[in-house]
Amino acid sequence: MIAADAKTNTYMSDNAHFADVFNYFIYGGRQVIRPENLQEMDRTALAMPFGSGNEASEEVQKFRDVLKTVSVKSDDSTTYLLMGIENQSHIHYAMPVRNMLYDAISYANQVEALAKRHRENKEYGNGDEFLSGLHKGDKLRPVITLVIYWAPDKWDGAGSLHDMLDTKDPELLKLVPDYRMNLLTPDSIDDFEKFKTELAEVLEFIKCSKDKDELIRAINRNPGFQNLDRRSVELINAITDADIVIPEGKEAINMCTAIKEMKEESRSVGRKEGISQGQSLLIRQALQNGNSVEQIAKFLNLPLDEVKRLSKG
Repeated sequence: MIAADAKTNTYMSDNAHFADVFNYFIYGGRQVIRPENLQEMDRTALAMPFGSGNEASEEVQKFRDVLKTVSVKSDDSTTYLLMGIENQSHIHYAMPVRNMLYDAISYANQVEALAKRHRENKEYGNGDEFLSGLHKGDKLRPVITLVIYWAPDKWDGAGSLHDMLDTKDPELLKLVPDYRMNLLTPDSIDDFEKFKTELAEVLEFIKCSKDKDELIRAINRNPGFQNLDRRSVELINAITDADIVIPEGKEAINMCTAIKEMKEESRSVGRKEGISQGQSLLIRQALQNGNSVEQIAKFLNLPLDEVKRLSKG
C-alpha cells in the first residue's frame, strides 16, 4: 500500500481537500477554513527538549504526512493554529501515542522558536523567563491532528491514550492526562453532501467498495460521480484496486459509464471463458473417440495450436 499512502499524502496536501475535510470534521461542512488561508509547513518535525542549549539534549525527529498553518476568522478575532493529517491505509494500533508525540513536538518547536526570538532580540525578561526561554505572556498556537483511515472497514484500534493503558482504575486514570485521537473513517460518514470537493466521492466509493450493489446505487445516486477528476479516480484505484480505466489525456471520468463498461467486460470475459471451457471438453472427448488433432481443428474451424492448447484443459 506504499503507492496508496503516497497518493493520499499528495491528495490531502491540496489546500481545497485539506480545508474540506477539516470543515466537515470540525464545522459540519460550514466553510470556515479557507484554502487561501492555508500555508504548507515543513513535514520534518524536529524538536529538542526544553533548554536546547544543553549539549546533552537529544534531537527527536519525526515525519508528518501533511502539516499546514491555518488562520480561522470568527466574529472580530482571528485564531492561528497548526493542523496536521495522518493518512492510514492500515490500522496503526499505537496511533494515539504516535499522534501525541507529533503534537508534543509541534508545541516544543513553538516554544523553541519563541525562545530563539527572545534571545536574538535580547529580550531576556526576568530570571524565570530567562531560564525557561518563554515569557509569561507568550502564547502557543493550538495543534490539531486528524487521522484519516482510507479503508472501508471499521477502525478497531484504540481511540485514546487511556484505551491503551493497562488499568481501568479511575483513581489512577484521573492522574494520567488522556490524549484523544481525532479519527475520520469512510464507514462513519452518512452525510457526504457536506463535503464541497470530490473528496466526498472518493470517501463514499471506499465506504461502498465491499458491496457492489450498494456501490452502484451510490454512483447512480450521487451526480458527482458523473464527472470525477482524474486524480480522484487514480486514488480510488490505488486504494480499492477498482482498476477503473482512465483514458489517456482525459481529465474527467463518468464513473457511471466506467462501472457499466467494467460490468459488460466482465460478462464478456465470462462468456468467452464459458465457450473455451465447452470447446476444451468437446476436443478432449473427440480425442478419446480416436479423432486426430488435425481432424478436430478442421471440424471446429480453429487453428491447430488453439486446438492443442484447449486439449490440455
